[in-house]
Amino acid sequence: MSKRVYWLWLATRSDLSAQNIRDLTERFGTPEFLYGANRDVLIHAGLNKRQTDALCDKDLSGAQQILRTCEQKKIQILTIEDSGYPDRLREISDPPPVLYVRGTLPDFDRAPGITIVGTRAASAYGLRMAERFGAALAQAGFTILSGMAHGTDSAAHRGCLKVNGTTVAVLANGVDVCYPKENQYLMGDIMLSGAVVSENPPGTPPEGFRFPIRNRILSGMSVATLLVEAPARSGALITARRAFDQGREVFAVPGPLDTPGAVGGNQLIRDEVARIVTSPMDIVHELAPMLRQKPQEKLVRTVWVRGWDSAGQVPISEHPPRKPAIPKPKLDVSKPQPKPVSKPAAQVCKTDRLPDYLDGTERLVAQAIADGAQTVDAVSEATGLPASEIAAALVVLELEGVAEQKAGCCRLLC
Repeated sequence: MSKRVYWLWLATRSDLSAQNIRDLTERFGTPEFLYGANRDVLIHAGLNKRQTDALCDKDLSGAQQILRTCEQKKIQILTIEDSGYPDRLREISDPPPVLYVRGTLPDFDRAPGITIVGTRAASAYGLRMAERFGAALAQAGFTILSGMAHGTDSAAHRGCLKVNGTTVAVLANGVDVCYPKENQYLMGDIMLSGAVVSENPPGTPPEGFRFPIRNRILSGMSVATLLVEAPARSGALITARRAFDQGREVFAVPGPLDTPGAVGGNQLIRDEVARIVTSPMDIVHELAPMLRQKPQEKLVRTVWVRGWDSAGQVPISEHPPRKPAIPKPKLDVSKPQPKPVSKPAAQVCKTDRLPDYLDGTERLVAQAIADGAQTVDAVSEATGLPASEIAAALVVLELEGVAEQKAGCCRLLC
């Protein structure tokens, strides 16, 4: 039987996080040995009941169906032990055990990746900057990565494609699912240039909790992340902070101080999480030693200004970016949303009382941490929630300034 079947079986255990899977494969050696482990061995490995039950389910039919689907749809499967798996992604603490790829994944050693992120509801300024930086950095020889969402992501991909660069889209859904649907032509162009990638099996819908989990792959595959524009609460900030935690370079484009959409990037610059950039040459000069060939600075500067009239108002792309119209998946706008509060990252909670506006999964997770659960496994044991939902809730809680997870330890902040 194909070794990939066991990797797919392991990767589809819903109660195991990517960190759990990495720890288990390091302990047991291979997924085949883990598949053959009985309940007593798994319990001795320190797994909770839900995780043990998941690994005691030895049904391989789901994994075999994924293999057949990928073969039919010409989707490449890369496991973490394959030579084609990106080396930088393998180095992070919670790498995806399996990647699904459509197109051709570039050689990141030859053309290092730079992730460009920002808000879906980008301003005209943000769209211009994303497209111009995408084009100029691609011209310099970098691979451009983003998430193919409305707004900043789409602009960065299009800028790269405009100069015939290589771009990769990292999706929160299956690689055979186009989200948003309006980007089907862009998705086709990306696959001709580079690839679309996901850790989720084919057919996986774009569920809201998958997006913040996906962001670690965006930052992990790249040598640097560029934040173009983001409000105080934004998924783009999650990507930038994950890049910082992963030891990668983080850059940010400054924005007007009186514009809500620029708050996130300006705060990262203020907190010295991100380095300010005023042109792509700031990044090129910093990262040029990673390129196989010396960038042609004159061409990069030409691309930076090409397609702009004397007033600087004409975008590079022949296709004007669409106005963002689709909200984030499963966002319940009927619930009151807290106002963003700026506070030092090191400020620890002074009271045991949780904010009144917390509800649902976020409140369950926060209450478990308040009651003494210090790891994702402990929170899962206390709440009965799978690790994937807990990880997504922790991201929301960190944006709210309620809790955070660092070095595998969870704690309250407010």
